[in-house]
Amino acid sequence: MKSSRAYYVFVGLIMISLLLSACGQATVSTPEIIKETVVVTKPVEVKQTVQVVVTPTPAPEPTAEPLTGEIRIAVVRGAMMEFMGPIAKKFMDAHPGTKVLVEEEPSGGAFEALIAAGNQPDIMTGSFGYMPAKYAAMDALLPLENLPGSKELFAELDPNTVQEYYGHKYYVPAGIDITMMIYNKDLFKEAGLDPDKPPKTQAEFLAAAEKISALPAREGGAKVYGTVFWNEALTWGGWYWNMLQPIYLSNNKNACALLNRIGTDVTFDQAECKMKEYLAFSQQAQKFAPPDMSQNFFSRSIGMWLQYGYSWQPNLKDAKGKPMVIGEDVGVAPVPVPEAGMQPYTTLGGRPYMILKSTPERERLAWEFIKFLMTDENSLAFCKDLGYLPVKLSLKNDPFFTDAVHKPFVDMLPYAVFPQAFAKFDAAANEILKVYAQVVVEGKLTPEEGVTLAAKNARDVLSK
Repeated sequence: MKSSRAYYVFVGLIMISLLLSACGQATVSTPEIIKETVVVTKPVEVKQTVQVVVTPTPAPEPTAEPLTGEIRIAVVRGAMMEFMGPIAKKFMDAHPGTKVLVEEEPSGGAFEALIAAGNQPDIMTGSFGYMPAKYAAMDALLPLENLPGSKELFAELDPNTVQEYYGHKYYVPAGIDITMMIYNKDLFKEAGLDPDKPPKTQAEFLAAAEKISALPAREGGAKVYGTVFWNEALTWGGWYWNMLQPIYLSNNKNACALLNRIGTDVTFDQAECKMKEYLAFSQQAQKFAPPDMSQNFFSRSIGMWLQYGYSWQPNLKDAKGKPMVIGEDVGVAPVPVPEAGMQPYTTLGGRPYMILKSTPERERLAWEFIKFLMTDENSLAFCKDLGYLPVKLSLKNDPFFTDAVHKPFVDMLPYAVFPQAFAKFDAAANEILKVYAQVVVEGKLTPEEGVTLAAKNARDVLSK
């Protein structure tokens, strides 16, 4: 019974399934399955370097303390004293808390005494060459190369005018000076000489000096001399030797100085240096010269002066009667040479500013005053007023230095020899000057004896 009932249930289920299938085919379709692909695109990173100017907040600059204090500057007498006074006042007006005293520079060994006593000036002008070396060796000078603004200032200067001693810069050059021969054209005419043809050789010089010395005395009884030498300066050391030296350098064609290259021995006693010939010429020239400079070239009674420095130009204004004028009543020429055709030489001189050690406050004020002196305006005024050639490159082509009056000096600059700078040069030069006095002025020694004695004494000085 159970099996027949199961049969009918099975048949019934089949029938229902068939009916449902038939109905579905008429109204329902099989759904389409669509597959979608989702693509995710990631942005590409492109790196670029962008310069960004970032201005940092500046650190507050310290306010410069105003200059205060008092210093002394020592300058040579005469026109430089007159020039420096107004410049010092101009500086003090700009810096009300300062005081700059201008005083006359002592001569001889007075500086050493002042330094020893602690009473030295803060700035000294002095002379090129041995002076910076001498006082640097005494540890009396302040090195300048690391002071504020030093690199900038030295970059503005003619490098030929700046020398280092013991690895330091101990001075700032103020102005260049070179030595030439100056002559009185009126006396040349009166003596029958051509005023436009000055003597070129030493023989011509002596002949002209003799003719001029034969002229009658001037009104008031002043005797006329062919030449003049500054014999009272024979005790002044190396500075005066540099005024005499152009004759010596021209004699030996600039092959010899007084000392060797390292300053340990003399060289002037060697035959090729022509020191004997130099003393012999000077001895002959002195016969046509007064004993000293009490009667100088500017008195209009001197025919020729072999020691005329460029810086003497202001003295022409004070000549007797009226100012002397180069190119009119005065001529300028190189120092005569031994033989025609030889190249004349001269000595490069001038004035340096040196700071003597003292206190940081005084040294700072002294340096600021030197920088003030070396501005273009003040440096040009120094050269114009005092008769110096410029040391600043910016002033080299100034029309003042290229006119006919100054051209003879400019033309000789390539043959200007920087003086030797050794601590004992001054002492050695003094021995030459002592002998010069005995040979040339007093006539006590022959030139040969003079060379031998000077060499011996100079070597003794150098060995100490």
